[in-house]
Amino acid sequence: MHKIEIRAYAKINLTLDILDKLPNGYHKINSIFQAIDLHDTLLISKTENGFYLKSPVDCSNEENLITKAWKKMNDFVKRKLSCAVNLSKNIPESAGLGGGSSDAAAILIGLNNLFKLNLGIDTICKIGMQVGSDVPFFIHNIGTALVEGIGEKVNILERKSANFYVLAKPDQKISTSEIYSLFDQYDRKKNFFELAQNICPSIKEIYSYLSSISNDCGMSGTGPTMFAGFNFYADALKAKDNFIDERFKGNFYICKPSDKTYKIIH
Repeated sequence: MHKIEIRAYAKINLTLDILDKLPNGYHKINSIFQAIDLHDTLLISKTENGFYLKSPVDCSNEENLITKAWKKMNDFVKRKLSCAVNLSKNIPESAGLGGGSSDAAAILIGLNNLFKLNLGIDTICKIGMQVGSDVPFFIHNIGTALVEGIGEKVNILERKSANFYVLAKPDQKISTSEIYSLFDQYDRKKNFFELAQNICPSIKEIYSYLSSISNDCGMSGTGPTMFAGFNFYADALKAKDNFIDERFKGNFYICKPSDKTYKIIH
């Protein structure tokens, strides 16, 4: 095997409760993660030497979670896993949809398969935790999961999800670290939804609209993406098309829940 192609799916947080802040700065959470079929694609190919990442993401390779994950895997196996990664990006950045974490999980899974490292899922998750707290969820390849601790506890959850989700993603990006920092500054008296509105005011109007037509709506992660669940595609399409606010700058997506967080294409 000289190359492997993987689809890396996005997620939404159907619920998210922050329980406590630990001495190491991490926060304990209780959250229901739902994978959705919006996805990035990674083509990983073996090379003679080095690491190359071709990506449309506007950040240096050093800051990209794919690069960080590759380095952590190299450190763990104590060898250089020379490869080139071509990233096709569809999941919006800084959106609360876990795109970077999903990509990081995909590169770890890809390297494990491509180089026949034979690492178990628990080991890969420990490596993934060094990259980001959402990464283990994507490594477990569970569509619907209860995620606890600082992200390391991932268990399958039997839960009936909506058949379709409408996502409203404002152009405004929100940094996860920024939201957590504000959360601590306010001594946890304001939730993520309240804090995100200060950064991206259009969230309030989007929520007001979506909550009037869906009983299954909220903000994913630290935002600013808002979601609403529907049982029928026609209702999801109507919800998308009927939102009128000239001040809103962003994109709408209609997605289906996924029973996997990644899929190896070949």
